[in-house]
Amino acid sequence: RRVRDEAKAKVLELLATESGSHSATWGPKYKRNVMFLCNHNSCRSQMADAWLRHLRGDASVGVASAGIVGGTAVKEGAIIVMKEVGIDISAYTSDAMADFRPEDFDAVISCCGCGGKLDGDKESWKKRAVFSDWNLDDPPAIDPGDLSAYRRVRDEAKAKVLELLATVRQ
Repeated sequence: RRVRDEAKAKVLELLATESGSHSATWGPKYKRNVMFLCNHNSCRSQMADAWLRHLRGDASVGVASAGIVGGTAVKEGAIIVMKEVGIDISAYTSDAMADFRPEDFDAVISCCGCGGKLDGDKESWKKRAVFSDWNLDDPPAIDPGDLSAYRRVRDEAKAKVLELLATVRQ
């Protein structure tokens, strides 16, 4: 497994280099890299990822997001409320944490408070320079059908990303 992970990281690094790194949202071309984790990488972590991409400006901060349990589809509610603020996440993919290496990231943020699930072989994710559990509510579980929970969590994620950016830019 270690060899597979190392080989995959090298391939991703080479692809980023060969493509001019225009499509790579994280990696060695950035001074700092942030990973947003959530259970399924379908809503909260996707919104946080999008906010960081949108708000980083010229800061050399890369960003990725992944699900602990494994990828699912990005929630339609998240796509809609992000589009309301001018950010299109309709092409984002829901990725699995197993496809990434913790040592490639300086900061790891658990969007859903799932840090307690990062034990055993996943514990190294909590040992990055910055680790935080944001404990954002789960919009699909609590939204009454009017997207209000999605909007509230979207706005909370933006505020937290702004705070995070202030920290990782230093």
